Formats: sequence, C-alpha cells, structure tokens
Amino acid sequence: MNFLETTAPPKARGPIIKRLLIRCPSTAKLTPSGQTIREDLWVKAKIKTSKFNCPHCGQSHTWSKKDVVLAR
Repeated sequence: MNFLETTAPPKARGPIIKRLLIRCPSTAKLTPSGQTIREDLWVKAKIKTSKFNCPHCGQSHTWSKKDVVLAR
C-alpha cells in the first residue's frame, strides 16, 4: 500500500469572484470600485461609464470597462 498516492476526488469549486479596481489616469494607482463580478462573465459584461472621486489624486474621474483591472 502506497500512502503517497491518493485518489481523492478534486474539491468542487464555485465561480471565481473578482473585484473591479479602477486605474487612476494621473497616478496609475488602483482604487477599488466596490463592485465584484464572476470572472467567467467579465468578457461579455457591459459596464456603464461611471464617475468616482480618486483618493490618489483628489480628482473626479470617469471610468469605463477599459479602465478596470480584475483582482481577487
């Protein structure tokens, strides 16, 4: 009997949830948007253009899907 080999089934995993981070156009630093999305839905997701007050530069920025970085 070999104890190093296991035949346990892989653990079932749910969908991977990612946080939407917005890149500041002035400093290139990332800021959490407070929104999340399932990673498998991101490609087809339609994101409305939104505004946020940037904690890095103090300005108000408009952002769209192209400005988002997905993070855990």
